[in-house]
Amino acid sequence: MRYLFEDYALDTDRRELRRGGDALSVAPQVFDLLVFLIRNRERFVSKDELIAAVWDGRIITDYALTTRLYVARNAVGDTGGSQRLIKTLPRKGFRFVGAVREEQEPGSTSAAGIPLERAGAAVSVPYRPSIAVLAFTNMSDDSRHGFIAEGIADDVVTELSKLRWLSVVSRNSSFTYRSKAIDVGEVSRVHGIRYLLEGSVRRLEGRTRVTGQLIDATTGAYICTERYDRRLSDILTRQDEIPEALAASIASAIVRAERQRAVRKHPEELGAWESHQRGMWHMSKCDAAENRLARTFFQRAVDCDPTYAPGYGALAWSHMMSASIYSEMTVAEGCSLGEPLARKALALDENDTEARARLALGALLQGDLEGAFDEAQQVLAVDGKCADALGVKGAALVYSGRRAEGRTALQQYLKLSPGDPARPIRLTQIAVSLYLDGGYDEAALTARQTIRQYPKHPFAYRWLAASLGQLGRAGEAQAVLQTLQTNSPSSFDMYVRRRPPEYCRVEYAPMLEGLRKAGWKE
Repeated sequence: MRYLFEDYALDTDRRELRRGGDALSVAPQVFDLLVFLIRNRERFVSKDELIAAVWDGRIITDYALTTRLYVARNAVGDTGGSQRLIKTLPRKGFRFVGAVREEQEPGSTSAAGIPLERAGAAVSVPYRPSIAVLAFTNMSDDSRHGFIAEGIADDVVTELSKLRWLSVVSRNSSFTYRSKAIDVGEVSRVHGIRYLLEGSVRRLEGRTRVTGQLIDATTGAYICTERYDRRLSDILTRQDEIPEALAASIASAIVRAERQRAVRKHPEELGAWESHQRGMWHMSKCDAAENRLARTFFQRAVDCDPTYAPGYGALAWSHMMSASIYSEMTVAEGCSLGEPLARKALALDENDTEARARLALGALLQGDLEGAFDEAQQVLAVDGKCADALGVKGAALVYSGRRAEGRTALQQYLKLSPGDPARPIRLTQIAVSLYLDGGYDEAALTARQTIRQYPKHPFAYRWLAASLGQLGRAGEAQAVLQTLQTNSPSSFDMYVRRRPPEYCRVEYAPMLEGLRKAGWKE
């Protein structure tokens, strides 16, 4: 039997592990451990089961088992604590969670004596989103475009592989379809993928057009198409620009598709990843009731898989949102509920940058602007494109008086997070920075645009009213204030009538000045 996963092949007859065309040196016990985990991949296997299967029940130390697991993970590239292929669940055991395809040797027979062909059974699509990037097609007669097509596809694979939530088929496997007519459904079944990216490069009226198309490989439906028209010289000198932009666009489209897929399924059918995405879909509605509903799905995610770190991070965020945005509790209460959950996420996965960004957010909400900035910087040192960390960094800079720098960080956040539930907050913080700099017209414009996009979110109303007050447009401002007090009275009480949370003290007096000019009486 041969077991195929990612670009690895484990052959039980030859007792051989190969990656691509290269044989890997693996100790006998490590090989047996991998075989046992893969054969029993439908469940967690206990430590005792592993010992009985690999060591014939001999007494061994925990250190010996841990060492063999470490070596096994290294052998299949499951390093850095990601647990991408071999998952450990404390007090429960170990499980191989990668998508696996089985192949029988020619001439082998099934239990019923029926010959089996070498072409193995289809791989089931994993619970996480998965994608194969095909070699891009050169649609011109210019050989330089062939090199560009090859390089862009290769770089897109690299960029997408940086996303820890996305499983990417290796280029050695996906590029084998080069110059072939493909059956999208067959590619999905063979590689166990949900998405497929195909692309092309062509010459177009003195410019070069790069096109990428994302396909739902399970249905054949096109999800999105991206086009980039550049001068050939620009592509050659700025080689990272298009792959980075295309990968970011494709990642956003996959997230949207995953959330829609989760919404269409019955809640009882959702696993950990899908429950998380369903919760994020509800959070993106920017409404207190939707935020509470989101929390039930985040809880379902961790109930489905107690080791699913993103679920705990999302729960932490939801509590902080309940406090700081919807004023359903004090900020101190929201942080006291959220921070332990963020720390639990980090205990499960020390590389979870989103969970660390939640800790930065907690520091910000409690007025520790320096701590929030430092925590966000630590995240960005690891992942310079972590939108959550950029958002916290921008807010901390704004409230620290470094408003131009803050706006730059917030604008970077906005580019990276088109569907993020925190967008109305960060947009409003740009309006705050403009207001504090005396740019009342720009602040009013930004606040009004935010309200147009997120009418249920309360923050921008305060700043639109204050900006209009400063501009002498009291009648308009009073109408905005009336809407805020009617729709979000608790938010109005927290941020206007009462002593505001610590993080936004710097904005309080200037905001009241604008509201008084608008005719508001305390």
